[in-house]
Amino acid sequence: MSEHKDGIDELEELKLQTAKLAETYRRIFYKVDPALVFDLVARLQQDPKNPAPLYTVEVFTKDGTDPEKSKDHILETTGTVPSIYDNGTHYVSHHPLNLDILKKLNDIDYVLEVMGDYTGSGASIGPQHDKGDWKKIKDKVNNK
Repeated sequence: MSEHKDGIDELEELKLQTAKLAETYRRIFYKVDPALVFDLVARLQQDPKNPAPLYTVEVFTKDGTDPEKSKDHILETTGTVPSIYDNGTHYVSHHPLNLDILKKLNDIDYVLEVMGDYTGSGASIGPQHDKGDWKKIKDKVNNK
């Protein structure tokens, strides 16, 4: 019986530690889809020899943001020229991603959200998300 209780205690500890980690991710990467942060961190831990796996990254900016300024800032941050969509408020680029790059994108003042998908060695297939997608998913999960 005590083995069963110890197993439950371990599971509760796992849940607690996971919640703490998720809160840390949300505090540091408050504009980034949490699923992207979890995915990137997991891939970096699973394959330390690949310090920057390839992702298609989508950056959503405030209306009225200068598209050239945004494009140049994203180029400077990621090393890749993004494609521009949605009247200059949606930028898509395919490049190696690490936590430093993700934090720099998060901290750009006119950025609203950052989302992305792991692509491995494949090329980007363009935008896959709309602004607010990850928040809609989070709301669905929280309202169950």
